[in-house]
Amino acid sequence: VEQTRYRSGHPAIANLERKVDALNALLQERIGQVVSNGGPVPTGNLQLGDLQQGLISDLVRSEAERVGLSERLSSLSNAQSAYRARANALPRLEETQRELERRLKAAQTTYEVLLSRLQEVQVAENQNIGNARALSSAIVSERSSNRKMGLALGGGVGILLAVAAAFAADLLDRSVKTLKEVKDLFGYTLLGVVPLLNGKPVRQRSHFEGTAHPIPRVYVRELPFSSAAEAYQMLQANLRFLRSDKEIKTVVVTSSVAQEGKSEVAANLAASMAQVGRRVLLVDADMRYPVQHHVWDLVSTIGLSNVIVEQFVPDVAIQEVAPNLYALPSGIIPPNPIALLDSKRMASLVEGFARDYDLIIFDTPPLAGKADAAILGKMTDGILLVVRPGIIDSASANAAKEFLKQSGQNVLGMVINGVDVRSEPDSYFYHTRERGKRNVAALDTITDSIPTEVER
Repeated sequence: VEQTRYRSGHPAIANLERKVDALNALLQERIGQVVSNGGPVPTGNLQLGDLQQGLISDLVRSEAERVGLSERLSSLSNAQSAYRARANALPRLEETQRELERRLKAAQTTYEVLLSRLQEVQVAENQNIGNARALSSAIVSERSSNRKMGLALGGGVGILLAVAAAFAADLLDRSVKTLKEVKDLFGYTLLGVVPLLNGKPVRQRSHFEGTAHPIPRVYVRELPFSSAAEAYQMLQANLRFLRSDKEIKTVVVTSSVAQEGKSEVAANLAASMAQVGRRVLLVDADMRYPVQHHVWDLVSTIGLSNVIVEQFVPDVAIQEVAPNLYALPSGIIPPNPIALLDSKRMASLVEGFARDYDLIIFDTPPLAGKADAAILGKMTDGILLVVRPGIIDSASANAAKEFLKQSGQNVLGMVINGVDVRSEPDSYFYHTRERGKRNVAALDTITDSIPTEVER
């Protein structure tokens, strides 16, 4: 203790060293008195007594505490690693939870709509109760009549009524029926005419869930030698060389009213463009009644709506459906599609798609009562209008034309879809009637062998 306070030459240190020497001498003297031989005894052989035992016990206790603390430190380190792994998994779990909540909300909305429709149908069914009852039995007249004259008179009256009804139906029918009427009514550039096969629609593969609308067919892929496929090849050629100064890269496909075949035209145009080597992106921008994911057998849970709100990047949502052909489904149906389409994020997406692909085709809702196509038309190179004779009437056509004019849209041209070649006085097709009949007969044989979804 004193050596920690003073140096070696200090008087206190020297005094203590003399005491140590004296005690060692005394110790050796006492040892000599006890041991008979008088030899020196090493200091290390002496028993230290309670001091040594106390130090050993303290050492054992300290070692036990060290081992216990080491085990506790190991367990705490394992717990820390487990909690850190759980913390790293929290963002992914939160994202999964949000996705499940969106699916739940969409499912609840769909369930409520279906339930309300079911109730409406049940109410309508309950209202259709027959109210007829027999008042009296019929009495056969005893007077003789001329049966032949009655039959002739009834036949003549029936023919007159049928002719009158036909004339009345023709006067009341305001639908556009021929190619000439469509061209005179709209006045846009005619880019393509898609005929009906054998004068009737080809049987479709299946139907939308909960609706009676058939899934559009890709004739370019399924019936490549049909007149419809050749018409789409002609359409892509006309659209490609429509402008000489600037290449058309973004096109909005829409129609005046529903059921004119705009989604079918968009899918076949995209497939025909991809077949000639162009890198095409087909975007299902109809976030009200999407259909392209049914056409290409895709899952629509991740699509355009998710990309706009930046839940996913475009590379995750875009899927390759054929060589050079990529499809972007509509995604989760939002409550307000207009708010998503009319956004800066959508405009930046259109610009990015135009840099990455040779042609982008947007399948949009009809113009009747919806502004989706008009909003996208301002972001793209123009609108391709699909018109189907027999579906659209003059009032709807004039309303659509006026809406396109007032909104300042660039209409690239129109495609007349579903034309019955036999009812057209002028031939708008390059193939002859005999070749068309042979192709149609062969296609009828092929399409009749394709089973429907219900038959499968």
